[in-house]
Amino acid sequence: MSESNLINLINPDHVGLLKASLRSPSAHNAQPWKIRPLKDKNTYELHYDHNDYLPDDPDDRDAYLTMGAFVETMVLEAPNFNLKVNVEAKLKRDGEDMFIAQVELSKLDPNEPIEPLSKFISERATNRNHYSKEPISQKLEQELRALGNTLFEPTLLKDVLTEASMKSWANPRFVRDLHIWYRDNLTDPDGFNAPQMNLNYIDKKGLKFAFWRKQFKSKLLERLYSTRDVAMFTAAPKAAVLAADDMSPAALFDAGRRLLRSWVTVQANGYHYHPFSIAIDEKSTAPKVAKLTGVSVPVALYRIGKTDKKAWGSNRKDLSSVIIE
Repeated sequence: MSESNLINLINPDHVGLLKASLRSPSAHNAQPWKIRPLKDKNTYELHYDHNDYLPDDPDDRDAYLTMGAFVETMVLEAPNFNLKVNVEAKLKRDGEDMFIAQVELSKLDPNEPIEPLSKFISERATNRNHYSKEPISQKLEQELRALGNTLFEPTLLKDVLTEASMKSWANPRFVRDLHIWYRDNLTDPDGFNAPQMNLNYIDKKGLKFAFWRKQFKSKLLERLYSTRDVAMFTAAPKAAVLAADDMSPAALFDAGRRLLRSWVTVQANGYHYHPFSIAIDEKSTAPKVAKLTGVSVPVALYRIGKTDKKAWGSNRKDLSSVIIE
């Protein structure tokens, strides 16, 4: 069945919510989710499209976090479309297919209280600009801790983040993933581009050079290109690391849901966030993050602060392109 016809499998009352759910975050803006409508027109299977060209993720940590965030985006958006979502986690893998969850959509009871974060979910956006030193509020700190975040001074991880960034730029797989998802065409429906990543002319030249060389083979170049991001991270007033109970699919899926809620909570309090999980992605530095922050199973790292500059929005695929029979 063609993409245009697949959209007809969806209940018309659900189209708005499903489109809004596509605004969920994903590494490199890969948008690896697939939606399978079931015959009852109210239930949908959510799958993760685990392809080789997605970011290197041998333990599926990013996959379950991504899909947890996708489900939570749908849950928070639902009241805005007079709907509610019942989530049943599946977490089954069959080869390259990952069946994450089954969701049932139904009409929202007018007497049911509305989730407060629902009115802020559409404002969620990663802001990669420089943040001021204005401290974050105690209210926000308390709300983030309640969601399983540990907050700390960003300078605590300066050396670890530098090490992780340098090792990543020396890793051909890391550079390959970036190259695949980098977009010169600002209208492409997925991937990331220079304005979105807040790259200046020199940054773009350095990135293109890394793509050409397949990696940085010079410690000097590795350090130079790492300096910008490390300086941006350490200049923020606060950083947070999200913890999971363990690395099981269920724990990671739950962490992904809490991560999305954390980021919307940051926005709801008038602040911005920017993920920096490279220090957790890098296997040699992840234990150092755990030790320094006191978090036994860190799964996401991000900075928090304020900026007057708006985030450059990222594009999204059409709903029809993520529907499967």
